[in-house]
Amino acid sequence: MIEILVLYYSRYGATAEMAQRIARGIEEIEGCQARIRTVPPVSATCEATSDDIPDEGPLYASLDDLRECAGLALGSPTHFGNMTASLKYFFDNTITEWLSGTLVGKPAGMFTSTSSLHGG
Repeated sequence: MIEILVLYYSRYGATAEMAQRIARGIEEIEGCQARIRTVPPVSATCEATSDDIPDEGPLYASLDDLRECAGLALGSPTHFGNMTASLKYFFDNTITEWLSGTLVGKPAGMFTSTSSLHGG
């Protein structure tokens, strides 16, 4: 079974809905399975942490999710022309995966949403 990681951050649900639709499309392909993961919000309070398991929705992504997937679909709302701080924080902590070549050869795609005319 080929597993595609659908990794996203969504505060108000638009990007989460897109992630669900992408996962549904992945699973329509014979031999493919979607693994849906999200990331916790970045805290405005220094050193605050979230629980390891969210109260609702998909599990939080781990480095194992990156290692085990055959491909990635990454989603984020657009904030000032960039991905959200939460998704960037997750990727800023994946340096060991990039240096070891874990993601080499894994196809990836991006999806985004914005609610303003010039959101990115």
